[in-house]
This record gives sequence, C-alpha cells and structure tokens, in this order.
Amino acid sequence: MQKVYSAVFGSGLGHITRVFAIAKILEKYSDCQFTYSAFDEAYDFLRRYNQDVHYAPSVAVRWNLAGGFSGSSTIIGFPTTLAAFSSQVSFERKKISDFNPRVILSDSRLSAVLAGKSLFYPVITILNQIRILFPPRFRTGLFSAGLERMEADVLGLFWSLSDEVLIPDLPPPFTISEANVSQVDVANKAYFTGFMIPKLSVPKEKISKARSILQLDSRPVIFVQISGPNATKGAFIRAALESASSLAKKYNVIISKGLPSESTLPVRLSNGAWIYDWCPIKDELFVLSDLLVARAGHTTISQCINAGKPSILVPIFNHSEQMWNAKKSARLGLGIEISSENLTAKKLESAVQECMTDSSYGNNVRKLKQISDKFDGIEEAANIVKRFL
Repeated sequence: MQKVYSAVFGSGLGHITRVFAIAKILEKYSDCQFTYSAFDEAYDFLRRYNQDVHYAPSVAVRWNLAGGFSGSSTIIGFPTTLAAFSSQVSFERKKISDFNPRVILSDSRLSAVLAGKSLFYPVITILNQIRILFPPRFRTGLFSAGLERMEADVLGLFWSLSDEVLIPDLPPPFTISEANVSQVDVANKAYFTGFMIPKLSVPKEKISKARSILQLDSRPVIFVQISGPNATKGAFIRAALESASSLAKKYNVIISKGLPSESTLPVRLSNGAWIYDWCPIKDELFVLSDLLVARAGHTTISQCINAGKPSILVPIFNHSEQMWNAKKSARLGLGIEISSENLTAKKLESAVQECMTDSSYGNNVRKLKQISDKFDGIEEAANIVKRFL
C-alpha cells in the first residue's frame, strides 16, 4: 500500500474538500493510504468522515468582532503566530517521519513544504494564493505595492521548494484567483489543472428526494450557502435570515450555516424558508438552485461555475483573497459582489432580484462552464500524485 501524507489548511472547508476528493480517487484505484494533518474546520470535517487525521497546531488568523479579518490584531500577534508556525513545522516533521510516506500533498500549508523538504520527501503543493494581497482599501501607494512585492518574492521562494505547484483554477484569462497567483516567480513553475472539484453528477432519485424533503414548489430556488471560519458567519447568517422573510414570498429559500459538527436536519422557518446547520444535500441543491448566495472562497466560486449557476458573492470582511476572487467573478459577469461591510437584508434582496431578472448572468456563467468542462482538476491532480508513488 502506497502512503500519502496530506497537510491541509484548516480554515473553512474549501481546501479539505478538494484534497478529500483527490484522496478518494487514489484510494480507489491506486491502493493508497492517506493520513492527514489539519486544524479547525478541516479537522472537524475529516473526523465526521472517520479519517486518520492529526490535529496540527493552528496558525491563528485573527477575526474581529464584526466577523472579518483583523489586520491589526494579526500584526500585533505576529510573534505568537511565528512561534505557532515553528511549532507546526516541528509537528509536521515528526508526523511525516513516523508515517514515512511516498509523497506529501500540501494544500496551502507552507509548514508541510518546509518539513517535508527538510526530510528529503517529495512535496506536491496545491495553491490558489501564492501571494498575499492587501484588501483594496489598503492599496494606496508605492509603499503597499513594494511591501506586497517583497512578501510575494519571499513566499514564492518557499513555495517553489515544492516538486510540483498545482493551481486549481482555469488558465488565463479566466483565472478566478488571478490577482493572487500572478506576478510572482513561482508562477513560472505553477501548473493550471482546472478547478479541483468533483464533477456535479447527482442521480435523479436523489434530486427528487431532496425536492420532496424540502417541499419545493415550482418557484425558483435560492440556495444560501454560508461557509468559512465560524467566527465570520454571524452577520451573514443574520442578513440571510432577515432577507428570507421577504424572499420566501417569491422563491424557495434554503439556508445552510455550514457548521460541519452540527445537525444535518433541516428546520422549517415560520416564513417558509428552510435552514440547515450542516447541509448534507449540497450537491442536490446546486442542481436544483437557480441562484447561489455564498462566500467568495475559491472552491465555492468553482462549484458555482461548474454547476452553471449565477452567484451573489459576499467575501469575508478584509479577506483579501476572497475580495479579489469576487471582483474577478464580477468582471466576468458571473454574478454580483456585495462587500461584507455593506451587507444588509435589503441589499441581498435587491441583488437576488437583479440576478433573477437579468439573463446575462446566467448566460455568462454557462459559457464559462463550457470552458471549465474541458478540464478535470481532481483527476489531473490524482494523476500527478501517482507519478510519485
């Protein structure tokens, strides 16, 4: 049996869902044994599916009371973060040595790259954020541009220690993570695989069952999928619940809080909308939905495109990657961006109405889906891992 050690960034579920899909292919066809290193939401996800996972020291990202990324707290806490990163590297070195894998698969975990290469193991890195950009409101002059360039060069040097760097995105000019992967040296080594999400294929009987469970009628379906770190969800959940009172009069509305360790049973609200703590029929709802309301994580946008559905994207406050992803999606005409600081129930209702009445959003996303369908990022990544087994 060939062993693969996979270290996965734990904040949110986007990273672990694509790695888990790769693992399922390899375990099925290549007699592979996976063990994981993860923290936070990714750790909870793997525990839910009874996977062999070690809880890695978490490198804390600081969130403010408004549910957004706190730059000031993160900077103040930098010494603690640096110490945690050092502990993470030591942790990875020990777990890798104990497991003795054929290859290390890192999803956005620099500590695993450094630990693996220090032990002379081959490392494959999946990465859709090579450089860390400031949020647009902080990019005000030459100093910020110079600082961005400096950290991009340093990070690029470390990421390029990997034997392979896989970008789970479409090639230019359709790259959703364009702002986060361009203009760095490691980009010359990077390989665009296409989106790393399973192709959406749901049996008709599952679609019918979901429709029956949620008592969906002939009205359009709006699926509000709230993802990301739990600390960031409060304002989004409140806006979604408040807007549901109005939206449920015209549409079938389903809200998922995205809490992987909580209940999987839907609850009917008095206004007719449905709410899940953790939605076990996400794929069915992507098929049934006419519009998605979601965060601007890379995996979420990829899923919207591959489902051919327009989207309303609400990036986490001050989360530069999501903000730039959302801006690229809006430039491609795939949907509407609402900044977190401007999110209200009224704005959400207005955006839903615009997306549902302007056919250009649906037409644009279906055209991009045709391009995306030519790629299979999960299969391509699995084939690359196989070369090292």
